[in-house]
Amino acid sequence: MKIHITEKQKSVAVCTVWVFFTCLLLTIIVWRFSSLVAIIQKVIRVLSPVIWGLVFAYLLSPLQNWIEKQLAKLTDRKKEHPVLKRVCAVTITILLFLAALAGIIAMLLPELIESVRTLFNNLPDYLKNMGEWVFSHIAGLKETQPQIYDSIISGLQSLQDKLVGFVTEFEPKVDSLISGANFITTLTSSAYAFFNGVMNFLLGIMVAIYLLYNKERYLAQIKKILYALFPQHRVHSTLRIGSRVSYTFMHFISGKSLDSLIIGILCFIGLTIMDMPYVALISLVVGVTNIIPFFGPFIGAIPSAFLVLIAEPSKLIPFVIFILVLQQFDGNFLGPKILGDSLGLPTFWVLFAIFIGGGLFGFIGMVAFVPLFAALYTFTKEFLAERLSRKGMPCDTESYMSGELVYAETPVDAETLADEINEGKETTNDDNA
Repeated sequence: MKIHITEKQKSVAVCTVWVFFTCLLLTIIVWRFSSLVAIIQKVIRVLSPVIWGLVFAYLLSPLQNWIEKQLAKLTDRKKEHPVLKRVCAVTITILLFLAALAGIIAMLLPELIESVRTLFNNLPDYLKNMGEWVFSHIAGLKETQPQIYDSIISGLQSLQDKLVGFVTEFEPKVDSLISGANFITTLTSSAYAFFNGVMNFLLGIMVAIYLLYNKERYLAQIKKILYALFPQHRVHSTLRIGSRVSYTFMHFISGKSLDSLIIGILCFIGLTIMDMPYVALISLVVGVTNIIPFFGPFIGAIPSAFLVLIAEPSKLIPFVIFILVLQQFDGNFLGPKILGDSLGLPTFWVLFAIFIGGGLFGFIGMVAFVPLFAALYTFTKEFLAERLSRKGMPCDTESYMSGELVYAETPVDAETLADEINEGKETTNDDNA
């Protein structure tokens, strides 16, 4: 006896299988979470060169495309010697990247090492000067508010003891690390980690070269696999989402990096003119943390202000005023000019993305999750607008802020709307049958 299975029954069966495997997967994740995390970490360690290569290739691809366009303009023919142009473009891209990285390290590393050494050596004197400065400004509270005075003195003394203990414990390690005589010995003690990091970086560069040279072929292979495994309309949606995520992420990262670089340079110039301490160290902290949306300026300003406070307390107020002016300039003028409204993400979702990304992946997650959430938010917004348009309902949020829903320009209650939608579904199912 032949059993006939309708398309609806097939869909239900497939959906049931997917739900079963999804529940099974969630159960495994919950009960074996620690083992799963260990496996993922091991896989990431093994694939570190490939991951580095993917990151390098993705970030350097726009520069390679620009160099190829310039080479095409020089020859006046885009298809003349394509292999030679690709080899030249990839070579120039990698050399520029390595030169820029080496230049940044050569300029900043000696200054940062000297700043850290000076900070550790002078920290006891800084704490003593800061204590005297605080005592001189709160001396009037000793007679009028003795409890507040005693609390401030106790807190300051506790802070001094902790910082002095920290310096006593770690100063020999810092001196051995940054002194030329013991530098090789220090590296030898952690030779495996250092060698492994260098090898991953070099292998990542090699992987990036291969990816940049044949990127069109690799992308075509990915599309080929997707079209072979999934329905055509789902592949179209996946590629559209990937394109949107890539554009938003690249535009945000490139724009924010340029913005942070300019802020770091302006901070360096301003602090040099104001004769502030630890100019290079503070400028680097302010510039790097500025990449983080919303919280970045605060994350960079607080430790920088503390450095100024312990080094030269009298310059704390001018420093805070300068940082506030610099961040206002960045938030109201420089940032919008460079980035525009590239994210289009409400403040709540920016905070949500920072919390999730920072909790999972630290600093990198705080930076990367914001553009990813922005792309996801845009796609979800478009998807909901399309679904609502098919139902004849408004797409703007304001229409749903009242107690009534608007359907086909006419207010209706939720029960009537549900009946109409159900009737429409039944009619559609009958037509499909």
